[in-house]
Order: sequence, then C-alpha cells, then structure tokens
Amino acid sequence: MRGIDPRDLVETVREGLLVLDSDLTIRFANRSFCHTFAVAPEDAVGRKLYKLGNGQWDIPELRTALETVVSNGKSIEAFEVDRFFPSIGRRVMALNAREVYRPRKKIRQILLAIEDVTERARLEREHAIAGERIGMLLQELTHRVKNSLQIIAAMVSIEARSHESGEGKAALERVSHRISALGQLYSKLSKANTIEAVDAATYLDELCRDLVASVHTEGGPSIVLETDIESELLPTDRAITIGLMVNELVTNAVKYAFPGDTKGTVVVTLKRAPGELRLTVADNGQGVDPRRADSGLGGRLVEGFAQQLGGQLKRESGDKGTIVCLTLPSREASYDLLS
Repeated sequence: MRGIDPRDLVETVREGLLVLDSDLTIRFANRSFCHTFAVAPEDAVGRKLYKLGNGQWDIPELRTALETVVSNGKSIEAFEVDRFFPSIGRRVMALNAREVYRPRKKIRQILLAIEDVTERARLEREHAIAGERIGMLLQELTHRVKNSLQIIAAMVSIEARSHESGEGKAALERVSHRISALGQLYSKLSKANTIEAVDAATYLDELCRDLVASVHTEGGPSIVLETDIESELLPTDRAITIGLMVNELVTNAVKYAFPGDTKGTVVVTLKRAPGELRLTVADNGQGVDPRRADSGLGGRLVEGFAQQLGGQLKRESGDKGTIVCLTLPSREASYDLLS
C-alpha cells in the first residue's frame, strides 16, 4: 500500500469525494464528484464549497455541521441534502464528513463523501405512496364486505321470519346470526389502525361483549361475561378465524348452557405460554346436549376452524359446564411485524 498514490484510490470510488480546508475551501474534488454534479475540476478547486455553481451548495445547516467537524472534531453521518441543480436536476444526497489532521504540517482538513441517493429516495417514496394506496383500497374492501354481509344477514333474517316455526326457521336464524357475526368482525377490522393485524385484547373482548348483548334475550337468564385476554397481535386472517370460533362457542354457551332462568358465567381467556398461545371458552352451565339440532354442525365448525389455524382442540363437557381449549403452536401464535 505504501507504493499506491492515494489519488488513485479516491478516483476509483463511486461516491463523490471532496477535501476541504477549515474555511470550506475545496482543495480536491475526485472524478466522481465532478461527473455527478457536472463540475469541471478547475471550477471547483480553490473555491468555497458554498460558492460552488450557482449557490446550490450554500446550505446553512450543512455549513454549520461542517464547521462543527473542524471545531469539535465530530464526524457527520448520513446528512441528507435535497437540492435542485440546473444542469442535472433534483438530487438527494447522503453526506459523510470527518476531520483529517496532518501533524507535521499542522493542517486540519475535512474529508467529505457525497453519495447520490436520488434513485433510492424516489423508490422509497413510491413504495410509501403505494403502501398507503393499498391500505386505503383494503380498508374500502373491508368496509364493503362488511356492508354486503349485513345485507345478506338481513335477507336471511327476513326469510326466517316468513316461516312460522320448525327446523327450517331455526336453521335460517342460525345462518343469519353467523353471517351477522362475520360482519361484526369486518366492522372491527375496518376500524383498526392496521389492516395487517389486530390486537386480540381489544378485538376479542369487544366481540364477546357484543355477542352476549345480541344473543341474550330480554327476560332470559342472567349471563355474566368474564374475559382475560392478553394483548397479542393477530394477523388478520387468523383473527377472523379465531373470531368465528369465539362467536360459535360464546353463542352456544349463552343460548344453550343455561336453560330457563338459570344464571351463569361465560369465561373467555387468551394466554401466552412457552411456545404457544391458548384460547379457552368455558361456562358453568348444564353441558352440551347432543340432541340439540345444531350441536353437530357447531362442533364441526369449531373443529374446522381449529384445523384451519393449525392448532389442537380439546373439549370437556359435563353437568358442571363446558370447557373448550384451542392451543396454537408458536409459529401460528403471534404476528411478527418484521417478518
């Protein structure tokens, strides 16, 4: 390296390089700088940086930063400059500077490296704008899906009311209720700050309370809802499936676990354990009646949701109540924003 001229090194780098005196006079400008900013070497060397060209480099904050390099020996890292140059157009630059001291000659100079990041900045802006547009479109889509589901639920409900009684009427009412629950899910998703994930604590707690309020009939049994849901980011697709499962389990508990004037409690919990996430819906009612018309369908729906989530489902039911527990493995348990 002793036999290599330093000028040969600085002339090979792609970034523009300037050597400045302490008063910001340019002592050296490499080929890349002159080419990028359309400046002849003889028009740059010997001039003050802030007088270069038509004053495009007369940037007060940059002058202050460079003077700090000389007075305090501090370096500049990634100092961004956005300027319009008549000969080359708008340029965004990232500047790095540090002091160079020659002990023998007692000369303090500044080595200023200039990276043209115009294209990178443009791509970042376009990416951000595209992200905002996609977000707006998805929010609009979610809103329209919610409205469409509400219309379908209303139509099914009208059809159910046209039947006086019987299994057909009950089946239509169950379908209408499930569609309405799905509409509520999309309603909550449309209000979230992000379309990629929702917070389980807010999302599931509000969902459970809405379910109890909508299913609980006036004059019916007094049902107490208890929730213990940890704040956990759930991806939107997982949140919808978990919400549908909670809807099915809570609805069944409220409607069928407490016959007559029986009072009871429904408890919904979501807890993180080592390597997994556990969702539990429990009640202290009379247990599952296998003779109930929709018990088989409800069970199959819950099992299908669990399979879709890649989790394990465990159900226990007796005369002291029913407990349903879904265990999700760690890879499905949470949502990593950095992935």
